[in-house]
Amino acid sequence: MAIIGKIRERSGLLIVLVGGAMVAFILSDLFTNRGPSAEDQVIGEVGGDPILLQKFERRVNDEVESYRNDFGQQVDGAMQEQIRQRVWNEMVRDRVYGPHVREAGLAVVKDEYDDIRFGDNILPEFRNQPNFQDPQTGEPDRQALRQYFEAVQLNAPVYHAIQRDRLVDQRLYNKYETLVQRSIFANSAQAREEFASRNAKVTFDFVAKRYDSEPDSLYPVSENDLEKYYNAHKNDPRHQQKASRGFSYVTFPVTPTLADREALRDELAGLKADFEAAENDSLFVVGNSDTRVYSVMPYVAGTADAATDTLLLNAAVGTVVGPYQQGETWKLSKVVELAKVEEARVRHILLSTQGKDQLAIDGISARADSLLRVVKRDRSKFEELVTEFSEDPGSVQNGGVYEWFDRGRMVPEFTIASFDEPVGAITIARTSYGFHIVEVLGQRERDERRIASIDRQMRPSPGTFNTMYKEANDFSLRFTSPEAFKSGAEEAGRELREVEALQSGQRTVAGLTDAAALVSWANRAELGEISEPLLCGDDYVVARLTAVREEGAPALEDVREEFTREVVKEKKAEAFKAQMSGRTDLNALAAELGSTVRSASDVTFSSFNIPGGFSEYEVIGKIFTLDPGQTSVPLKGDVAVYVVNLKDKVPAPELEDASSERTTLEQRASGRVSSGLFNALRDAAGVKDQRSKYY
Repeated sequence: MAIIGKIRERSGLLIVLVGGAMVAFILSDLFTNRGPSAEDQVIGEVGGDPILLQKFERRVNDEVESYRNDFGQQVDGAMQEQIRQRVWNEMVRDRVYGPHVREAGLAVVKDEYDDIRFGDNILPEFRNQPNFQDPQTGEPDRQALRQYFEAVQLNAPVYHAIQRDRLVDQRLYNKYETLVQRSIFANSAQAREEFASRNAKVTFDFVAKRYDSEPDSLYPVSENDLEKYYNAHKNDPRHQQKASRGFSYVTFPVTPTLADREALRDELAGLKADFEAAENDSLFVVGNSDTRVYSVMPYVAGTADAATDTLLLNAAVGTVVGPYQQGETWKLSKVVELAKVEEARVRHILLSTQGKDQLAIDGISARADSLLRVVKRDRSKFEELVTEFSEDPGSVQNGGVYEWFDRGRMVPEFTIASFDEPVGAITIARTSYGFHIVEVLGQRERDERRIASIDRQMRPSPGTFNTMYKEANDFSLRFTSPEAFKSGAEEAGRELREVEALQSGQRTVAGLTDAAALVSWANRAELGEISEPLLCGDDYVVARLTAVREEGAPALEDVREEFTREVVKEKKAEAFKAQMSGRTDLNALAAELGSTVRSASDVTFSSFNIPGGFSEYEVIGKIFTLDPGQTSVPLKGDVAVYVVNLKDKVPAPELEDASSERTTLEQRASGRVSSGLFNALRDAAGVKDQRSKYY
């Protein structure tokens, strides 16, 4: 519920900020020259439907401004990239599902929209949120949800529009997926085929000669062999590649120097007097903190260094202490309140009612009353009864004891039993967890010092960035050949990293924060080009483009190693088949090959594996074509070449009732709809991602 408080506090400021941001966004569009060509304004397309740059940027900007103004959250480069990716995914999804949703005549009317927010069919993301649940029953609190949505609509109109569109769209997509799920049908022929594949069985002996039993060097591959295989298989679906770029890169991390750290400390120290004199601490903290967040937190002794700790523990209200360092942050903290905090120490026995019906709950209630009478008569039995009856794993090992806690930690009913009853009292508290027999062991007050802090991250100064830029730029100018690029990295003591395939639409690079500049460069660069220093988070990066791969059939060089292995396997298969051909005595064949005869029993047609570590579903299919007693010709598999003698074949029994088998098939297919439907429609429509032209 924190959003409601923030919205109420900042509603006036929000209108001004959002209005200003929208004006700035419009002006930036007017003064940004992206060229007059309509093609330059298209960031991608789905099924021929263009995604316009202007519309895309407007949606991204709205979401960014919502984070900043509705939630007071900073949006750095990495987060902005996440927002761009989310908006892109939503726009693609809309164009993939939209035509089908409209063709099906699906819609979400006002009553249905209200129903999924605070009616009888509340969406899981709200129904399961503790802030929107009745503490007594654990059920959704419809009034709290209604107030939340009304507050968002009134005080955060930008976020309200984003949220509304997402909820409505997701509801439409779910409806369409449900429509497809309910249209799934399996007929009796499919049921019988599926049943037979699981129940038809063969038992056989076999001799296998694995491809890895001989070294590849015995089967040389000529360029002609490779080209012949390449021309025959380059268009196979499994070899089709997506458009991608390969590059190598070297990072030049920009880290704050000692001078940078001291300058930040001095800057924060300069705010000390103004912070002490500030009449509105929240505005002052938000205006001067890197996090832009005001929060009053209890100070825990020992959190800061010894000198600062002493000052904070003894400072009067209104005193500002610091700057002091916590990790990579400088802090300036003001003591804003000295509070007395009530604490209680109790022990309890929990009899859980979760997942129980009313009849069971009535029985549990009676047991709780019985235990209460026992411990009131003899408190010494409390710990023994905890061990025997309590269902709270968090306290059983400690005799049911909860050590000192304040009023805000437990659910309300447990809090009342702990704080509003005198020390020594034993009562029953019923919560959403069950019935608690609670004994109050102690109550006290402790002093709590509450502070508000201004924080500044240890960050490099512009001068430090400039120094590292010069080093990175010198590297990019000196080491331009592939060999020099590698040796230059070694000379500079920096790691050379390789990205084999940055696919079209991929926006991240492993090991880098906010890689947008590098991704954009890689998608525009020419083969062999060296980048200027690119800023990725707090790192300068110098990259060299090493590969450009077009969508479709791969170039020979891109699959040379893989195809060479396949040619070697084919050569081995032909040689092994010739060696094993015409042999019907498996024992003699095994002796000649230095192998053994293996046996496989009750292998089903749907199996993928032959016992012994052979993954061979095609070979299993061929074995089922044999007759009992028949020995096969050499069978080429993926792992080895096989000669098989079929010992027995047991057909599947007749399927008397296909209904259950059909139901299983339908449920299996239905379960794949959510994950498979969108992907199938997207692939059929075709998606062109041209974001790299702009980001």
